[in-house]
Amino acid sequence: MRGFLRTLSLLLIGLAGCSPSPNPQDGQASQPGSVPGDVVVESARSIPVFCEADIVVVGGGSGAVSAAVAAAENGAKVFLAAPRPYLGEDICATYRLWLEPDEEPTSPLAAALFAEPEIAGPVRNTIPFTYEADAPSAAQHKDSPQSTGLCDGKWHSAPSQSVQYDGDVTLTVDLGREQPIDKAHLMAYQRNGEFEVAQVAFSVSDDKEQWRPIATVPNRRLGEGSFEQTAIPLSAEVGQKARYLKLAVHKTPQAKRILLGEIVLEGPRQEAVRQACRMPPTPMQVKRVLDDALLNAGVQFLYGCYATELLVDRKGNLAGIVMANRSGRQAVVAKVLIDATPGATVAKMAGARMDPFPPGTHTFKRIVIGGRPADLPRVPTRQLPTPIYDREGRIHQAIEYTLDLPMNDGSFASYALAEQIARDMTWDREQVDSSETLFEIPTGRVKGKALQCCEWPGADKVDLDVFRPERTKGLYVLSGCADVTRRAVEKMLRPLEMMRVGERIGAAAAADAKEAPRPDGVKVAVLSGKPVTSGDVRDDPAWMRVHAGGACVKSDGTALPVLGRYDVVVVGGGTGGAPAGIAAARRGARTLVVEYLHGLGGVGTLGLIGQYYYGYREGFTKEIDQGVAELSGEGPKSAWNSQVKIEWYRRELRKAGADIWYGVLGCGAFVEGNCVKGVVVATPLGRGVILAKAVVDSTGSATIAASAGAECIYTGGQHIAVQGTGLPYWEPGARYTNTDYAFIDDLDVIDAWQSFLAARKKFADRYDLGQLIDTRERRQIVGDFFLTPMDVYLDRTYPDSVVRASSNFDSHGFTIHPMFLLRPPDRKTLPCYVPYRCLLPKGIEGVLVTGLAVSAHRDVMPVIRMQPDVQNQGFAAGIAAAMAAHAGQKLREIDLHRLQEQLVRKGNLPAEVLTQKDSFPLSKERIEQAVRNVIKDFNDIEVIFTQVDTALPLLREAYKATESDHDKLTYAHILGILGDPSGAATLAEAVASRQWDKGWKYTGMGQYGMSMSPVDSLIVALGRTRKGVALEPILAKVAQLGPENELSHHRAVALALETLGDRAAAKPLADLLGKPGMAGHAWTDINAATRDIPPSDVDTSTRECSLRELILARALYRCGDHNGLGEKILCQYAQDLRGHYARHALAILQEKR
Repeated sequence: MRGFLRTLSLLLIGLAGCSPSPNPQDGQASQPGSVPGDVVVESARSIPVFCEADIVVVGGGSGAVSAAVAAAENGAKVFLAAPRPYLGEDICATYRLWLEPDEEPTSPLAAALFAEPEIAGPVRNTIPFTYEADAPSAAQHKDSPQSTGLCDGKWHSAPSQSVQYDGDVTLTVDLGREQPIDKAHLMAYQRNGEFEVAQVAFSVSDDKEQWRPIATVPNRRLGEGSFEQTAIPLSAEVGQKARYLKLAVHKTPQAKRILLGEIVLEGPRQEAVRQACRMPPTPMQVKRVLDDALLNAGVQFLYGCYATELLVDRKGNLAGIVMANRSGRQAVVAKVLIDATPGATVAKMAGARMDPFPPGTHTFKRIVIGGRPADLPRVPTRQLPTPIYDREGRIHQAIEYTLDLPMNDGSFASYALAEQIARDMTWDREQVDSSETLFEIPTGRVKGKALQCCEWPGADKVDLDVFRPERTKGLYVLSGCADVTRRAVEKMLRPLEMMRVGERIGAAAAADAKEAPRPDGVKVAVLSGKPVTSGDVRDDPAWMRVHAGGACVKSDGTALPVLGRYDVVVVGGGTGGAPAGIAAARRGARTLVVEYLHGLGGVGTLGLIGQYYYGYREGFTKEIDQGVAELSGEGPKSAWNSQVKIEWYRRELRKAGADIWYGVLGCGAFVEGNCVKGVVVATPLGRGVILAKAVVDSTGSATIAASAGAECIYTGGQHIAVQGTGLPYWEPGARYTNTDYAFIDDLDVIDAWQSFLAARKKFADRYDLGQLIDTRERRQIVGDFFLTPMDVYLDRTYPDSVVRASSNFDSHGFTIHPMFLLRPPDRKTLPCYVPYRCLLPKGIEGVLVTGLAVSAHRDVMPVIRMQPDVQNQGFAAGIAAAMAAHAGQKLREIDLHRLQEQLVRKGNLPAEVLTQKDSFPLSKERIEQAVRNVIKDFNDIEVIFTQVDTALPLLREAYKATESDHDKLTYAHILGILGDPSGAATLAEAVASRQWDKGWKYTGMGQYGMSMSPVDSLIVALGRTRKGVALEPILAKVAQLGPENELSHHRAVALALETLGDRAAAKPLADLLGKPGMAGHAWTDINAATRDIPPSDVDTSTRECSLRELILARALYRCGDHNGLGEKILCQYAQDLRGHYARHALAILQEKR
């Protein structure tokens, strides 16, 4: 055990390399159980167990997946923790998609991984031809007069690159002379039931008279949705000479027409040419194939997980890992560990002996797609054998740079700096993609039980003991850090070799696991050290799942290394974070920006929302737009190049002297009392603390603030309203891909896992999938001030405004504020001030929160979350953090007037803010006027909701005094919504006398205005009176409902009845849920989540069904339940893979505990 702790501390030496204190070299001994260098204390706690397995694989590369699959095939229960939001980082993150000419996949997995795409952009050996059709093309998509529409090299847009026929058609192709044809392809677009090709019959002829059948190719993608930007290839092997080719194209019976994109004919290639021109797989193909491999083998896995600590059993033997992710930290108990991290992170934790890190120049490789090779003296540059094609058929050459970069030590800070220098050297304004991470042949080896001292013998012959660390039981090192000569390891690290090695290691690990006992007395391995400052580490409380029977492992008090000291640390480099870092650094603060992804800018770059919708486009946002336009060389445009905007942010941070760490996850806070003194981060090398005088939490979900103990608002028992989420496909050069087809809980690692899996199946034919979940709503703080819809409508002013926002209520779903039950929001553009206090978590010092996590009612967020406004908000937060750090003040103590003056000078704010005061409370006369005005279309309703206590007596008086039926119902309606029973009888009569009107089906993208009908609103108001007279008319409406009715009707009766809480409502609600199609919409396993995936990227169908079932089940449960049906459905949703549904169901179930 002492040896284990000794070497575990050596990992922390490497992690702490950016600390000002001198540290010994990697590999040097230290005092047993102590951590050299600066540390802080983490108190004792319990870590929830995610699962127990025979084997845990740490890493998501191709070798790791092969090992996991082989282990599972040999009877082991396997869990794999992947660090990125996908599998295959050794291929995709480094962009090493190309095989060498002498490499040939042999295993089924490797063959699927590197299979050439059916049609990979323009085919190099195409045969020119002319063609004719036996039917005229339709006017909507007419062929050219010369019949060139199907041989122009364009098949990537059904609206603009297609030829339409209104029935079956036969196309006859003339090659001009007899010549060999290798393959023939027909590219066909598809929209279910609208335009579909059923099959194509290929035949050839020498004289156009006698035809030889080749193949009849069915469309195997029927029913799979729309292929309107990607045509479906219907391909046949021809393999003979001919002059003529006939394609008999048949539509499906239900299709109204067919839309064709292209005919492609390939000539034969010599083998040498074929190898040299082999098309690489797309990143989507690599990731999807590896996903499927693990799913088919029954391997449990998660994305976005870093191993941070080890578990040990009662005897000190390895017993698993602790991992950090967006849900906090969890433990995985296992008998055998496979360390597939590039730098042998787990092996170092486990006490494995390793070569000392050699400071100096290290050699890295980086690949850039598109643009011209950089003119770099003494930098070897290689153009890779085949280019990348985008959706428009444009060619982008792939350029590999070999870079010698300085490395002071083995700390993460040194690697992060090398990454930035590499990007400085190789970025090009014409690039469309690039490596996320650098590729390096590791310089150090883990001392193994054997040494491979000569040439690489091949994966099938290498001694597996080179992968087993000396004197460490139950651990394999599946990386370039194995005990293999550096000359041999270069060959070993080729993906095909790593996969073969992984297969052997996986099988061996499975055999080891069969012989090993189940770990007993498991706990977290801990360290000691003298803390440099007082405080404690606090984890993110986001975890809400119950796994492994609710088991936990104990973690005694331990030490965490200090990775650095800064004036300002910005966690999250997105829409608000990158501007915050720039602002802080420009004001002289020593600044660090940490970002989990490998680019800056958030939803506007990596999220592919590459153009503005609304927002105040002055101030720092104006500087961004001008800078991006200048850097791109394109001039101002409505949509920007995401690669250029990422680079502009990066350059401005570097220019201002800020440090940037990519691949780093903020996962906790270092706190003393109620003051945040630093952030806890997980890096590829382990976990540590970065001390800071001020922190800007730009995670978008208040990760640091919540970890520090800030009160937060998120999905719970109150409602299940969530703004729609997107997860876009990605194409080289794409700028704008806006999607909304799910609810995704970014704090739930299970939800993120199923969402990425499902999206890769949904967009299987795309080049890649985005890595940023485009959430429009996340966890929010309760701040010193809470912004409401009334503040927006009345354009409330404040003495501490720091943002001027501008947008409308583009709600991407239904609203919940009671005011909107009376007068729904519309498309009107509204300005809105955001006070500084919205960025300050109530009761917590030392941290400012930006973006979606600020303190505001969730219905307000569409108005203040526009990119221009969040950019300006982040800039303001960065200035404030720098002011506090320089002055040694708390963030609440800074000179706000001075901050506002700087923002006015920049253009972020109008000068009038310098003299503004709070425009609330409103006068009683203003409330009285609103009570008079409200009878006309609910005018001034926002005034009434501003000061309800003042308005209620006036409303009751007006209700009693009026003799107008219309006015009386209006006042009763408002009173009911406010929970006042005065007008219950009037409301009951109104509901009973009205038929169901047109309701609201769930709408995400483009949702404005009502999300409840007038009758829905009356029903909710009646329920809120809590009077017995409400029950009968509402139940009468329930009896008329079924699955054909809109969501809003079901939601209205559910809200009303659960407010009444009358047991008499239970059976009618159960009867409604028992109707065909009403229940069974929970996704409790991955098969349910990936079965029948709707093709639309703005789909609403799955949300409509699940919301309806869950909301009704909640009402049934709260009304006392009937035969346990409500509880049964809630229990199903508590296990739903979709986090928001699970959180809501769990909160309801816990109400009666």
